[in-house]
Amino acid sequence: MSAPQPLSNAQFGRVLGKVLGRPAFMPTPGIAMKMLFGEMSTLLLDGQFEIPQRLQQLGFAFRFADADAALRDVLK
Repeated sequence: MSAPQPLSNAQFGRVLGKVLGRPAFMPTPGIAMKMLFGEMSTLLLDGQFEIPQRLQQLGFAFRFADADAALRDVLK
């Protein structure tokens, strides 16, 4: 499942840092991810940017409009 506004890993890190009130300036080195996860690292490094078109067509109402609101709710 995917949110209606997908984020890159870097964007997610910035939003998470903002919600936690901490800096998010150190990206994970791609070479380390490749060593740890091999081919699966492409999912983490490149992402998929899937849009939940079918859910939107069916009128599904997402509880949170964006990642910021969702993370604030999860981490409160």
